[in-house]
Order: sequence, then C-alpha cells, then structure tokens
Amino acid sequence: MSRHFITHAQRLFKISLAVITIVYIIQALARDRTALIAALALSPSSLAGIVGLLVLYFILYSYRFLLLIAKHCGCSIPLIPWIRMLVVVRFMNNLVPQMGSVYRGVTLKRDFSVSYTDYVSANIFFIWIDTFLNFSLAAFLLWFFHTDLILFGVPASAGLATGAVGLLLTPLVSHLIVQRMADRSSGEEEQAVLKSNVKAARYLPTLIKKCAEVSTNLMLGLRDLPYMVMTVLIALGSFLCMVGVFNLLLAGVDARASFSTLAVFYALYRLTFHVSITPGNIGIREVAYGLLCAEAQIGMSKGLVVAAELRVLSIVTLLLLGIIFAGGDLKKGLRLIRREEPKERVIER
Repeated sequence: MSRHFITHAQRLFKISLAVITIVYIIQALARDRTALIAALALSPSSLAGIVGLLVLYFILYSYRFLLLIAKHCGCSIPLIPWIRMLVVVRFMNNLVPQMGSVYRGVTLKRDFSVSYTDYVSANIFFIWIDTFLNFSLAAFLLWFFHTDLILFGVPASAGLATGAVGLLLTPLVSHLIVQRMADRSSGEEEQAVLKSNVKAARYLPTLIKKCAEVSTNLMLGLRDLPYMVMTVLIALGSFLCMVGVFNLLLAGVDARASFSTLAVFYALYRLTFHVSITPGNIGIREVAYGLLCAEAQIGMSKGLVVAAELRVLSIVTLLLLGIIFAGGDLKKGLRLIRREEPKERVIER
C-alpha cells in the first residue's frame, strides 16, 4: 500500500469525520434551539469581555512559549515578531493540521538558526508541561472543592489525576529508555547497523542520537527551578483568563458551572490543540464540549453552542491580532509552506 494512498485516505477520513460531526451538531441544535437563541442575544459588553480575555490569554500563551524557545534553543526573539508568527501559525493550523507547526519550524530555522531537533524538543516540552499542568490543576480543584463530576462512569478527578501521574512518569521513563538505546547503538552494534542492507536501519543510530538529545533537553528544562516557577505562574494566568471566557459564554446561554468544572473545560480546550483529529478539530471540539456539558448536567445543546461561540470568537480575536501584528505575514507563510517544506528531518541538523 503506497504512502500516497494512505495520505489521501487519512485526509478523506478527517474531512468525512468533520462533515459527520457538523451535521450532528446542526441536527442537535435544530431539536433544541433555546441555547442558540440565547447565545445570539449575547450582550456587547460580554462580547467585548470575552474578546479582551482571549487577547490577554493569547499574549500570555505567546510569552510562555517564547520563554520555552529561548530556554531550549538558546535564541533571543523579540515578543512582537513572535506574537506575529504565532498568529500566522494558529490560522494555518485551523486550515490544515500541523501546517502551522511546520511553518514555525521553517521560520525559526531560517530567521534564527534554530535546528529542527531543538525546535522539536521545545515543542514536545511545551505540549507535555501544558497538558500535565492542566490535568493536575483540574484534578486538584475537583478534589479540593469536592466536585462530584462523573465522566462516562469515571470520577473526573481520578481520571485526570491518573493522566497527570502518567504524564509525570513519561519523560522520566522515556529518558531512561532512550539513553539506554543510545548506549547500545554505539560501537560494534552501530557498525553492524551501518553495514545492513536495510536502508532504513542505517539511519537508526542517528535517529536514536537525536531522540536522546530531545529527552536530555526535556530533563534539563525540568531541573531549572526558576524557569519552571515562571512557567507555572504564566500558565495560571492563562487558566484564569479562559475561566473568565467560559464563565461569560455559559452565562450567555443561561448556564453556570463551578470553578473546578471550568478547570476541566480548560483542560479539554488545551487538549484539543495538542491532539488534532480534523482540521482545527472542527466538530470534534464542539461534540466533546457537548458531551462534557451533558455529563456535568449543563445540557448537550448548551455545550455545543458554547464551543461554537468560542471557535467563532477565537477567529475574530485572531483576525484582530492579525490586523495589529501580522500584516502580510499570513500570505507569506502560506507561500513559504508550499515552497519550503523542511528539507531536514528531525534526525538532521
């Protein structure tokens, strides 16, 4: 089975899934229009508050990612150009999954001489620490406020705590495994692999070496206490911004949720950026919030509407930030992706 066929099959599956979920959402809202009608009557002050919080959230998110890039890649990037690039990245990821991430890697390599290995290690660290902090915070708040949120028969606090523990152990175990593989791939074993007739096997020692570099960078980041404290504080600021956004959106559909439940909303929101199923996770995120709200006794239709509103207002915010920061960079970025796919892979510098 050719790679070309598999790529087209995956693309067709993602598009089909997006269409199916969108049709489901339309049918669900057609049956219960109350939440949709309430959302359309959202006050101008609430809209302004939501957009303002989204702008602040995006700036905090950008600054946290900038600190991480500076830490792992050893380069200094001004904040404004960095925000400009992330606006373009977010637009691209809404069009094609991971296209924005490719653009970011190409731009960092071209403009700031950041190797793809360093970029990949920084990106993995950001996804890991972001997910770990969100799961841990949501689990702690559910436990602290004694919130009995059950998701599909499983206590949400227990599920999130289990996920957080798994995430905590992942870099430690991965580092030990990769370092062990790196040790074994040297010497006589490496020479045997290089002499192998299997073409892919010849790249194995280099791949293991690069994986070892990524795991080492990850561990070094965890050991830097001042950096970790700053990361956690900025992450808390981002969390509070999105809690405010969700609170205003829920109020717009005549619904309320506890502070700890909103923490679960935020954990799900961030997870949909790291795990991409359809382009921009369109349909998937909305259905996920519908199911979450149904389990939280808020209502399926209200969850669908809140997620759809968040998507629309996020795009509006990106357009606003694009006008302020990005200028013509989006068009340049799209041309760059078509012309300059990374010719170096993760195993190359």
